[in-house]
Amino acid sequence: MCTFPVLAVRKVIARGEDDAATNGGFRNPYYGTRSGEGEKPGFWLVGDEGVYIISNGKVAEGQKLLVVHSTDCHPKVDTHWLDDNPPGISGR
Repeated sequence: MCTFPVLAVRKVIARGEDDAATNGGFRNPYYGTRSGEGEKPGFWLVGDEGVYIISNGKVAEGQKLLVVHSTDCHPKVDTHWLDDNPPGISGR
């Protein structure tokens, strides 16, 4: 199981809202009917080196994303993170 502290999730979403306001919107792989309309703040669940979330706010070139690792699937904390990964994440 992969879990995230609620406050950390809120921080990622808030950072995405700030980044979007500063850098022109949200990164969104699916725009619905029109590009640039109806985009909403959120986050992406990523599974490669551990499992983590990042915001969907656009960032300036060279700006680092806020990355929050799962408390259960963090490669620097949990040596068994790959075994603990849910099926379907990190190519499993």
